[in-house]
Amino acid sequence: MNYRTKGFTLVELLVTLAVMAILLTLAVPAFNSSVQNAKADTEISDLQRGLNYARLEAIDRGITTRIRPTAGGSAWTGELTVYDSTGTPANVLRVVPAMSSGATLTLTSGVTSVDFNNLGGLSAPATAVVINYVLGAQSRTLSVCLNGRIVLGGSCG
Repeated sequence: MNYRTKGFTLVELLVTLAVMAILLTLAVPAFNSSVQNAKADTEISDLQRGLNYARLEAIDRGITTRIRPTAGGSAWTGELTVYDSTGTPANVLRVVPAMSSGATLTLTSGVTSVDFNNLGGLSAPATAVVINYVLGAQSRTLSVCLNGRIVLGGSCG
């Protein structure tokens, strides 16, 4: 009698598992890098949208608007608040959520808030603001020019 078994041999299964293990060790670091890149893009875009919102509200309302860390100080990776300077207490227009990834954000020395005047220009500080974002191997640069223009990945020059 000819007995023919169906299925895979042990050698075939071991070779398949070895090939899968090799592919996984190559794919996981690339996937992690891709996730980190997407997270960096999202967080810097959120910050850019918050700055653009503050600028456009200053133009629309014809008043000075300010964006600064909600907790005060220099914790720019935390929650940020956009508000106008007409009311007492200040009228909060929008809250930009905190960065959740543990990224570091460094600004031009001494900047505690960014103010836009009624023409959309930078009223405080008196110089352009450069924001450097770093998340692992990912880094981004965001510049707020004196004319109020917000440049991602470039300079005001």
